[in-house]
Amino acid sequence: MVVALVIGELVAGITFHFLKKHLAPQQSGGFNRESLLKGILERTTLLVGLLAGFPHVLTAYGALKISTRLTEEQKNHISNTYFLVGNLFSILFAMIYAWIINNLGK
Repeated sequence: MVVALVIGELVAGITFHFLKKHLAPQQSGGFNRESLLKGILERTTLLVGLLAGFPHVLTAYGALKISTRLTEEQKNHISNTYFLVGNLFSILFAMIYAWIINNLGK
């Protein structure tokens, strides 16, 4: 499980780098360690929820992201497209990790 997560997070890091380069507004700034750690925590939480048989973790994740987005909307320069695509990639990576662990980890 740890190997799949580490390799996946390396791929995710590269993916998010290019995503930010092409979709994020210029005001969003450069590398941010806090965002990196938050993303890893989000995908790990999704992965654990999926592996534990709790697909509702996806609903909770969506609700948390939307509520956070609504309260930060006025001061945040991140575009809706970047926000949506980034979150969809996070969910996709967590689902891929779960699939790899469930099917190749046996």
